[in-house]
Amino acid sequence: MNSMNRRDFMRRSGLAATAGTVALRAGNKVIWASSPGPASVAPSDRVRVGVIGIGMRAFGVTGSFTLAPGTELVTVADVYDSRLTRAKEVFGEKLATTKDYRQILDRKDIDAVLIAAPDHWHKRMIVEAMDSGKDVYCEKPMTYTIDEGFEIIEAEKRTKKILYIGSQFVSSPLMDMAKKLIDDGKLGQITLVKSWENRNTPTGAWFYPIAPDASEKTIDWKNWLGSAPPRPFDARRYFRWRCYWDYSGGLQTDLVVHHLNTLHYLMKETAPRSVVTYGGSYRWQKIYPEAEVPDVVNSLFEYPNFTYNVSLTLNSENQGFGTYVMGTKGTIQLDEVKMTWFPEDPLESYGWIVSAWPEAMQKEFIKQNNLVGLDQTWAPGTCTAPEKYEHYDIVGDPTDLHVKNFVESVRTRKASPEGALQGHNSALGAHLANKSYREGGRKVTWDGKQAKVV
Repeated sequence: MNSMNRRDFMRRSGLAATAGTVALRAGNKVIWASSPGPASVAPSDRVRVGVIGIGMRAFGVTGSFTLAPGTELVTVADVYDSRLTRAKEVFGEKLATTKDYRQILDRKDIDAVLIAAPDHWHKRMIVEAMDSGKDVYCEKPMTYTIDEGFEIIEAEKRTKKILYIGSQFVSSPLMDMAKKLIDDGKLGQITLVKSWENRNTPTGAWFYPIAPDASEKTIDWKNWLGSAPPRPFDARRYFRWRCYWDYSGGLQTDLVVHHLNTLHYLMKETAPRSVVTYGGSYRWQKIYPEAEVPDVVNSLFEYPNFTYNVSLTLNSENQGFGTYVMGTKGTIQLDEVKMTWFPEDPLESYGWIVSAWPEAMQKEFIKQNNLVGLDQTWAPGTCTAPEKYEHYDIVGDPTDLHVKNFVESVRTRKASPEGALQGHNSALGAHLANKSYREGGRKVTWDGKQAKVV
């Protein structure tokens, strides 16, 4: 499938460091980190890749790796036999497979790994992979808990390996276009940003089909549980793990983390000061009583100079996915492949008020406020209608672009735009939002200097 078709199939399914040592911030806490170390591969050689966890999303991202120039998919690991079988069907019979991811880390001929295991495995696998000399591309969220972020930041600093977290929108040219408008002041003062993501299918709510061969004979259940609480084998938990707090943060860590990462990139922010989240399990828990995470969340994040509203539902697909960045001079609307610009009327339609003044006073008002030259067909000072908004279309799947940039960083040692620092700060906001939700919607405040909730 080409990249556009693959994106449709999988749909909903930057701060670069300079050479030397740089000061970075994790939730306002200063972290000292060094630039990446020597390349794992010579620039002329192929980047040899191993995949840890070859489930639904991983098939799409692995496809992006096969499209990236100069890469070779060598091996995959998964605890489920049938996924290994399918990996060979899709990517070739020569593909090496294993049920133990550590065998991939032990190989000296692997330069980089894609980690697409459940959230509760991310920290351990990232740290072990970097310690074994591998560069890492890990699906979001980077962490299952807040504290894990500081461990990964330390591991990145210690090993000097490349780490990319898979909130891929920062690699889209669309984001750079939006960022330039913001940086150039075209939007004026930005005081409110809104994001939304809406779905209305069982699979969109993570109630994926359970494979007919699912059993402890085909799935290494104990290994899959890892650090999660021990439980008897349950195929629902394996295939629908995002529905359970033991392995996931639900809507916040699956979807909101994408929006937070994009927000931080566009607005040059690190982490929110506070968050309040409301929501509930209004629909899907009635159909699948075992589900634990909510199907509707509304979060209000506080930043120093603006607020950020994020609304998500699994019960309606109206409006789909998008973001408004709202400023005093204009607003941009972003989705996955398009940006729309809406200029503001900076004069607030003075005309209908000024038209009731004496003519001499109107002329003086126009002169004093530099309004000469405006269309005054209705009354002096009346603004014309905003110009027709412009569409900026971007060709290219953001995941393909993100993976391509990762491979380039592996070759050149160019610092990641979404390494441990950015991954931690984005996941931090999602974890704070979940804490607010699970504590009845209370306001949760983050003290960046002390790096803790207060």
